Amino acid sequence: MKILHVLNKLCYSGAEIMYVDAADEFNKLGCKLYVMNTASELGEYAPAFEHAGYTVLHRPYPNSVIGKISYYKNLVKFVKDEQIDIIHTHSSKMKWGMAFVARMAGIKSVYTFHSCFRSRLLTWPYQAWLRWSAKKLLGCQFQSISDSVYNNERNYYHNKTTKVYNWFGNKRFYPATDDEKRETRKALSIPEDALVIISVGGCSSVKRHDEIIRIIPELTARYPNIVYLHLGQGISTDAEKALAKELKVEKHIRFLGNQRDVRKFLIASDIYIMTSRYEGIPITTIEAMACKIPAILYDVPGLRDFNSDSKCSILIPESNKEIVTAVNKLQAEPTLKNEIVENAYRLVNSKYFLPRNIKEIYKLYNR
Repeated sequence: MKILHVLNKLCYSGAEIMYVDAADEFNKLGCKLYVMNTASELGEYAPAFEHAGYTVLHRPYPNSVIGKISYYKNLVKFVKDEQIDIIHTHSSKMKWGMAFVARMAGIKSVYTFHSCFRSRLLTWPYQAWLRWSAKKLLGCQFQSISDSVYNNERNYYHNKTTKVYNWFGNKRFYPATDDEKRETRKALSIPEDALVIISVGGCSSVKRHDEIIRIIPELTARYPNIVYLHLGQGISTDAEKALAKELKVEKHIRFLGNQRDVRKFLIASDIYIMTSRYEGIPITTIEAMACKIPAILYDVPGLRDFNSDSKCSILIPESNKEIVTAVNKLQAEPTLKNEIVENAYRLVNSKYFLPRNIKEIYKLYNR
């Protein structure tokens, strides 16, 4: 089976990481993999796809109507010439267009909803029509990655999807021994007695890393050696650095940008924090739980999913003051911390287990 994945810019982020990690499992199932970038720039993660065995295509999506007609015409020809069997689209702007290409080429298509995003009232009819027509007229199958995304599509857009959960690289993320943690901290020049908190993800108004930065002054009063490992970058990076400087906490925050070896920083940490407005289901949170790092999460769609079966994190209201309370609670109650860590570890190694969920995606392709 030949599978063409369609994404925007090939960045170091959730969907891209997942499908690179999944390459070996798809190969075992006899799949040949292609990935197409539709942004103007190829993206820094393209070499990872190539190393995993994908054929990488760069086809920037045009702006003009005439350009789009030619674009889709050429894609239909490419899909036929390469004898592609499935087009799996992850880019929202390509949702309808790639379903159309698949229909014209006489093959199957799948679209994955990765987020709980809701359109504005004025654009809701258009977004609902895109979903209805792609499914009913063009035969596209829809997949959602979590309970929150499934419910958002069903309740807000009246759109039924097939639920196949996200997965993590189980060969790359696993707990550290005490010795490994100690040696990793030493290599990163982190004091052994420091309280280390970490966030991982792109910098934006959705991720709200400023919520964490704002409570560093209060945490330093109780934990003088606190270190905040800030992984990721984006449109709000400069503003977050400026805020750290304004609050005079730069020495406690390490702005590390995008990192390939995320596990190294996770296992050096004591607490993982995510303050997003909403998520689909964050891969970085799953990875932290796989490394047995306790998580403090805002109680929002996509994050509250982790506590649907058992207490796998500290879920808190959207208030940075609550972060301080949760940090103190975890530090003061080792039994609670251990319960959360063990529950979360069991959860991610069952519900978000890569080999099993790849087989579920494969079943969707064969429907």
